[in-house]
Amino acid sequence: PVPRPIQTPPLAPPTLCMDFGSNNGPFAGREGTIVTSSRIRSRLIGETDNNVTIAVTLCETDSEKTTVFGRGELQLGILIEQMRREGYEMIVSPPNILTKVVDGVKMEPFEEVTVDVDSEFSGTVIDALTGERKGLMLDMQENSADNKTRLIFEVPSRGLLGFGPEIATLTRGTAVVNHCFLEDRDYAGPMGDGMEKGKLVATETGKASTFALSSVAERGTLFIEPGDMVYAGMVIGESSRPGDMDVNAVKAKALNNMRATGKDEKVYLPPPKRWTVEELIGYMSEDEVIEVTPQSVRLRKLEMDSGARE
Repeated sequence: PVPRPIQTPPLAPPTLCMDFGSNNGPFAGREGTIVTSSRIRSRLIGETDNNVTIAVTLCETDSEKTTVFGRGELQLGILIEQMRREGYEMIVSPPNILTKVVDGVKMEPFEEVTVDVDSEFSGTVIDALTGERKGLMLDMQENSADNKTRLIFEVPSRGLLGFGPEIATLTRGTAVVNHCFLEDRDYAGPMGDGMEKGKLVATETGKASTFALSSVAERGTLFIEPGDMVYAGMVIGESSRPGDMDVNAVKAKALNNMRATGKDEKVYLPPPKRWTVEELIGYMSEDEVIEVTPQSVRLRKLEMDSGARE
């Protein structure tokens, strides 16, 4: 018999938050069946009844939005995907890491990250976590029997945004990543080298054409294919250089009776890069929102007018 009750281990606190709101884009209400902010808020509050690791409050800056606190992009990504399949249509703000000020010092959450990976990719994982992501490697254990390596790091929660999909690509899907909250520590400073690639942003609304995308594809990586509906302010690709670029993805080929050499040659487009909700949460910029519907997931600028963005 147990002489005294065993203490329940405390729940790890939330490390980030995101704002959920009703879709206010040009295609609002076309694909979802539940679109109002009140229905979205009641669904999120209902989620807290059986998921004790999620907290929900009213948004401080916009009364129509609801702020959800969670323990990582994967947890909130699963919640968004689940709501999407239930027929909800909404927009989601960029993730905001929960910092606090203690005795005048800015603090942010740190996490312990354990990565089990094939030994040939151990150097790749170390470079990914200890460089721009500000991680610190604590231990490295090699198992020559099955050619595996276990790496243990301490990383700011900010440094883990977008890490899962990136490391899956770099290690060809062989990495198993586990992370848990450690403690709040001094702010680790800015991340990244300031040379992040820009986005290709549509300037017109309509159906994407092969003719227009053939020239846009030369400027970066496409997220859409011919026939997809786009609207002004929607992110349709990643630019190959820093800074956002406005592009026209719906321009049609001029129809005339003039013939020219090479004018009618067949156009080949590379296949578009498709994103999951979790990948977009780690990829999106501060001035963007994710538009989630039962049929599609789109990334767009918060301010859709290109003139107002400048």
